[in-house]
Amino acid sequence: MGLIEGIDVVFYGVCNMNRSVAFYEGVLGLELNNRAGNDWSQFTVGGTELGLFGELATPPHQGGATVSFKVSDVRAFEQALADAGVQRDVVEDMGGALSLEFYDPDGNKLVAVEILG
Repeated sequence: MGLIEGIDVVFYGVCNMNRSVAFYEGVLGLELNNRAGNDWSQFTVGGTELGLFGELATPPHQGGATVSFKVSDVRAFEQALADAGVQRDVVEDMGGALSLEFYDPDGNKLVAVEILG
């Protein structure tokens, strides 16, 4: 029947919009295309929209969906995160892909994936 046409936006809750925008725009290099004060910010990522809503009084709960970014060199990306002091796990070989879990300033889990081959 196909009632769903696509994904409009994926979003995370944040406690401090200025800090979060600085992370997503400055550290990750995403393009900010919409900001409504401290209530909403939206970035374009390879044709998909990533939103931030807030400002929450307490950190967001863990769980639910996780945004996974495609990268061409996960080890170089991991080094850039290290240089920026971003909390991250180790690069994992998933057999056909390398994966790195990392976290935004509010503890929202993100993933970077490099497809091998």
